[in-house]
Amino acid sequence: MFARLVEAPAKPGKKSEIVAILANELEPALKKQSGFVDFIGLASDTSPEEGITLTFWATKNDAERFYGTQEFKSKILDRITPLVENMTIRTFNVEVSTFHKVAAVKAA
Repeated sequence: MFARLVEAPAKPGKKSEIVAILANELEPALKKQSGFVDFIGLASDTSPEEGITLTFWATKNDAERFYGTQEFKSKILDRITPLVENMTIRTFNVEVSTFHKVAAVKAA
């Protein structure tokens, strides 16, 4: 499994707009992608403008295929970039995971 982590602190007053784009546009687009596994958006509990997104993919190629599409670039990235400060993207190979346990807690 492959993971993509994006750190992107929101500009002042832009957090709710970013969350709306992530929930209403990025998440539905991800769900249609081959190899997509999961999406998590995290907001800092101590610094309200800080946020991280994690996407999980079956393979690195699956992730690169989606993030290289015009749909992602024009419909999502181009809209989010002006709303954030210093976006940082990092990628990882997933070595261990307990996603099934997270899903069970979330459902409860």
